[in-house]
Amino acid sequence: MSVEILGVMIPIIAIVLGVTVAIIAIVTSHREKLKRVELRHRERLAAIEKGLELPPEAYAEVEPKKPVTLRNGLSGLFIGILLYLALRELAGADVALFGLIPAAYGIATLISYFVESGKNGGATRAPPSP
Repeated sequence: MSVEILGVMIPIIAIVLGVTVAIIAIVTSHREKLKRVELRHRERLAAIEKGLELPPEAYAEVEPKKPVTLRNGLSGLFIGILLYLALRELAGADVALFGLIPAAYGIATLISYFVESGKNGGATRAPPSP
């Protein structure tokens, strides 16, 4: 095998294997979710047949973790500002503008955090009753 063919085959094989692994992970995750739903359904049917009280909902709506959102927003903002300052010093003002991309992400994440906090009044929502 020549070096040129090998140089072309390596990225192709890496891409194909990467996509294959991603597809396998998605299919496996989906099958696991279906199995959980089926087991939950059987459990609820058995409880109804025996006249028992139904178990509480295990799959309540999951809200995003607010401290993680706040941390991600602050991290993005500060990394963007530092990247902007470093690039401005090393490469010039035109290149330094690329440092504002993570800063914009951080600001957007912080805005999302504060908007969501304002909607809920700072309190977490109670799970719905069955």
